[in-house]
Amino acid sequence: MSTAPATPKWKPRLLTAVGAAALAILVTLSGITAPLDAWVYDRLILGAAPDADPRIVVVDVDQKSLAELGRWPWSRRTHAQLVDRLRLTDVKGIAFNVLLSEPALFDPEGDALLARAISRSGRVVLPVLAEPVQLNSSTVELMPIPEFAASAASLGHAEMALDADGVARTAYLRAGLGSPHWPALALALLQLDQPAGAGTELPGRRLVMTGLEPASASEWVRDYEVRVPFTSPPNAFRHVSYTDILNQRIPASLLRGNWILVGVSATGMGPLARAPGQPPNASMSGTDYQANLLNMLLKRAAITPMSEGWQAMLAATLAALPLLLSLLPGLRHIWRPTILTMAGVVVLSILLLRYAHAWFSPVPALLVLALGASLWIYRLLRRTHQQAQSDSLTGLANRSRFDHALDHELRIARRSGQPLSLLVMDIDHFKQLNDTQGHAAGDAALKSLGRILRSRARRPRDLVARLGGDEFAVLLPETSAQAAATIATTIHVDLANHARKPHGANAGAPPPFTASVGIHTYTSGDDVGPEDVFDRADAALYRAKQAGRNRSFSHTGEHDAIGAPVTRA
Repeated sequence: MSTAPATPKWKPRLLTAVGAAALAILVTLSGITAPLDAWVYDRLILGAAPDADPRIVVVDVDQKSLAELGRWPWSRRTHAQLVDRLRLTDVKGIAFNVLLSEPALFDPEGDALLARAISRSGRVVLPVLAEPVQLNSSTVELMPIPEFAASAASLGHAEMALDADGVARTAYLRAGLGSPHWPALALALLQLDQPAGAGTELPGRRLVMTGLEPASASEWVRDYEVRVPFTSPPNAFRHVSYTDILNQRIPASLLRGNWILVGVSATGMGPLARAPGQPPNASMSGTDYQANLLNMLLKRAAITPMSEGWQAMLAATLAALPLLLSLLPGLRHIWRPTILTMAGVVVLSILLLRYAHAWFSPVPALLVLALGASLWIYRLLRRTHQQAQSDSLTGLANRSRFDHALDHELRIARRSGQPLSLLVMDIDHFKQLNDTQGHAAGDAALKSLGRILRSRARRPRDLVARLGGDEFAVLLPETSAQAAATIATTIHVDLANHARKPHGANAGAPPPFTASVGIHTYTSGDDVGPEDVFDRADAALYRAKQAGRNRSFSHTGEHDAIGAPVTRA
């Protein structure tokens, strides 16, 4: 007849759930899982990146351009010619990812020509960078010289945010010294094609709260944090050589109506970064970084990282969920809701990334759930181990554990010179008890004897074991023969007291019974093994049973035997 699983106690599980939630919050806010968070994100983002928009064209200052136009930096006249060429092809906008923060001292006319070309185009965006003046000094904004800044349609910050591992995962749509007043370079380029006042609602996580005290004027402040879904590979956009545009080798039809980003890609020139999921030797230029940012904005694919508060609360909820679910019928075995929740955490993170364009790291919740699962497995293994070494009826140690303990304590007794006593006993006429009163009565007698023995073997190293059937053993380290005999006598007194209690049919108490005890005490100098110690105690038990038939005790030197039958009331 099968029985339903016991209902779990809700108070301990509720408290454990609160502890799991608190641990998940601590792990999330501490940031200790940041490297693993980044690794998981890099794997999941590969399948969520949009295709490269064909309207984005990267104009490269490459090795071919350097070979034809000479060493870098070039005359501003050259850049003026490029701007005029692109203006004639009717492009949507031009973003120069080239810093023009210093005037050309030996060619001021070149600066003037470039300023006029930028003004004629009316669709050129120039970069702003933040750099410290000196090491460990305050930060300043490196802006285009006044002629260029006044002629440009817009300015945008060209910061390429890198994580500690050198991977570019994040971008900030607005940033600036003291306040986030500059749009990102790609955002400034995109806004050229938007009506005034349109597109003010930006994606991303807000980092600057309104109403707070403004930051220091020397602090680089960021806002609207997003994760960029880079194309694979990150330079999957159309690339053309600077010199090919300048010498009209590219048909105007391939440039008309496109977004143009001009930057340096030649080896050894300009900063490089690695996109998520790319091998360490695969790098991208700052212009490709801006191209991916523009592609993200055009495709409305910006990924908003969840705030730390929401991340912590969601992780806490998921960490506590299995313990709460285990209170429901059908999910009472904790491993079932744990597996379901762990799978749900991963699926939730993927769905949020793919369809909600939000990043929730599953690592803190999974870490707490895995810790809980490990503790559950440890307890299960420990319980299984204990069950393998214990008797299922009485809960005492079984024969296997007893044999191991006897061998171990005998070794200790040899080294220390302390005595080791062993009591072996069984219930008199146990078969007759089973036959006349049933197996339930026999089991009750075994349990009762086990409780009595446990009450008399109280020290940490004392071991009470059921060896099988109605045979029991009590292992008493550092116990002399006299002390062991006293304990055996006390056990018989307990049995006598038990026999005097009323035992009605419905009392639920075990029937009265008698037991015989055999004792052997090992002393130093006796060269015997564990089997010999047990055989001598077993022989003493046999003599005790023989003595019990004659209502007598027998003591045979080192092999003490005690028989103390109790007359039934």
